[in-house]
Amino acid sequence: MAIKKKEQQPKNKLMEILSTEYKGESLILGILATITAGLAIMIIGNVQGFHIPSNFPVLGGSPNDMIFAWAVLVIALLGLALVIYPFFLPAFPELRKITWAGWIEFLDNAARVLIFVIVVTAFVSALDIIILRLLEGLL
Repeated sequence: MAIKKKEQQPKNKLMEILSTEYKGESLILGILATITAGLAIMIIGNVQGFHIPSNFPVLGGSPNDMIFAWAVLVIALLGLALVIYPFFLPAFPELRKITWAGWIEFLDNAARVLIFVIVVTAFVSALDIIILRLLEGLL
């Protein structure tokens, strides 16, 4: 009895390149996207020294410079999203497992937290007053 071999589909080179992760690639993209977003915001905000001269070809002039700056900002934000997305990807299945508290349980927990915060605040304030009185007595 002969064993049939599964025919392997040829891999798409482009998809292989896009799906391969390289060390430091995300870090470099994150740094460049952050710098680019900052520069675009500076151009949009007309920060002194960060503007496109009106005689600059194609981009110079009133509406063109803002269109360019907003386009660059959108591209930079997309780059940041590409960097941040893999970090949050494992969290999505975990978020589906969450069971939220009911209204009564929420109110109970909120009251407990508020009472705890008030007690800790009173304790720290009392210690502060005691330490200040002791320091005033010594000095």
